[in-house]
Amino acid sequence: MLDVLIAEDNITSSVHLCNAINSSNVRCVGILNDGINVYKKTKELNPDVLLLDLKMPSKDGLNILEEIQEDKALNTRIFIYSGETEYIALARKYKCVNRFFSKLTPPEEISRELEEASEEIYNKNTENKVIEILLKLGFSYALRGTRLLDSCIMYSINEDEDNLNNIYEIIAQRTGENAHTTKSNISTAINSMWKYTDRSKTRRILRLGENEKPSAKTIIAMVKYYIQK
Repeated sequence: MLDVLIAEDNITSSVHLCNAINSSNVRCVGILNDGINVYKKTKELNPDVLLLDLKMPSKDGLNILEEIQEDKALNTRIFIYSGETEYIALARKYKCVNRFFSKLTPPEEISRELEEASEEIYNKNTENKVIEILLKLGFSYALRGTRLLDSCIMYSINEDEDNLNNIYEIIAQRTGENAHTTKSNISTAINSMWKYTDRSKTRRILRLGENEKPSAKTIIAMVKYYIQK
């Protein structure tokens, strides 16, 4: 779920935007019609996206951008929503700004952009979780096979695909090699992990029996389970 905070001084426009963007993947967590509390509310709610009008009463968007950019702890993405071309030109210097929309942009287009951002953030968060689990298992990202295994897991999650041969074929096409080479590289990474890892810990994470060894199929299935539970 992508959390969006709207800062727009026109009440009708802000409510219309809120209604337009709310979906199964995106939700409006608040509306501010005055600039004075935008930075404070952004810190409090920590939304994924701040949809910011640049010309607001009490404090304009450029001052708000200044506050946000100086706060290194904030990871909120800024989507500018403004009808002031001169303000937009000035806002382009801020690295915290991700996208620009004019007031003439249909709310449906903004909604589509937010849906794409939701998918992008989901994939990034999922990727980080996959990497974390593989590192706990003892994999080394210096090995190509580990990175290929990571890609296989992400494909299995995103496409809900469990057929390992199909996964190998798709990943091989993406990397420009054949499926046999992909499988071989992954096997090398698994064997290296198994050689140096804490086997009792790895067996516990992968739910392996005392005499079982890890396989690509088991690893993909278990990492997928931990991500989706």
